[in-house]
Amino acid sequence: MRRSILFAVLFMSAAVPASGWAMGGGGSVPVAGGNTVTDDYAMALRLIHREKYADAVPYLDRALQQRPYSADILNYLGFTHRMLGDYPGSLDYYQRALARDPDHKGAHEYLGELYLNMHQVDNARGQLAELARICPNDCDERDTLTKSIAAYEAATPAQPATPPPSP
Repeated sequence: MRRSILFAVLFMSAAVPASGWAMGGGGSVPVAGGNTVTDDYAMALRLIHREKYADAVPYLDRALQQRPYSADILNYLGFTHRMLGDYPGSLDYYQRALARDPDHKGAHEYLGELYLNMHQVDNARGQLAELARICPNDCDERDTLTKSIAAYEAATPAQPATPPPSP
């Protein structure tokens, strides 16, 4: 699962032209230090691919300063914070990503995985239902979350039934 996510990250980073980050086209936007939003975002994705989540955060933060409404950047901030164990921070970023783009498949998938980390399987199923609405004919995000929920349920021991009260 992690490998497919990372391949998707790399594919998406290669598929986004630099002009896509500068709203209205015209190339990438310079930021402090001579870097650009695309440079920071690309570096963050490379670090995420190498599982260097803490190192990726400052690059994502800089990219977000230039593009505060980017659901993609917010989603990856949620992902990195989740991978670092900061579940409240992760939840905030995913919710902000979905406020910007309610149909962001990646944010729904990752939010569902966060809910599993937080042992909130019903909320994870809610994200799966959103993915079924967004992509009813299946999609990678829906398939991945379906497998994550199944693995979570298989690994979680069933709660013993409470015996009925004695008469």
